[in-house]
Amino acid sequence: MSAARRFLVALAGTEDAALPEQVARVVGAGGPEIEIMLFHVAETGPRELTTHHPAIRRGPWPLPKEDLIERRLADADEKEGAALLAVWHERFAATLPAAQIGQLIAQGRPEQEIVAVAVRLSADAVILCARPRAGPTAPGPASVGHVARFVLDHSSVPVLLIRRTS
Repeated sequence: MSAARRFLVALAGTEDAALPEQVARVVGAGGPEIEIMLFHVAETGPRELTTHHPAIRRGPWPLPKEDLIERRLADADEKEGAALLAVWHERFAATLPAAQIGQLIAQGRPEQEIVAVAVRLSADAVILCARPRAGPTAPGPASVGHVARFVLDHSSVPVLLIRRTS
């Protein structure tokens, strides 16, 4: 029996609903030799830009502890990511019923986490979707978002970039 082929499917929540069918066309009918890891990264970049200084607050109430705020944000990200992955897990399981499907959530910079997790999981390929755009997009480096561009440029494994069908 040959070794399982591992695919890391990076999900942001803006993917086309036809993604599982598109993946199935590429990886085959599925089976126990196909492992799909659904992966979502909660972007922490915007949080790094915020500050929790008393100067921006008005009023006598106490300033919340910064670690408490961070924990609440992280918990909310985790809950949102788990809900997103649960939906996609159902969709992939319906399309590739025999495949082994796992879920993984991380926090950080999506582009860096995708590349790192692909290496850590020994993925055979990374699958991600180009971000949706309004209107036609000319070919070239600007035809994808910054996350896809980084993954395309830095991944040590092949990358399958899927565009929306609609």
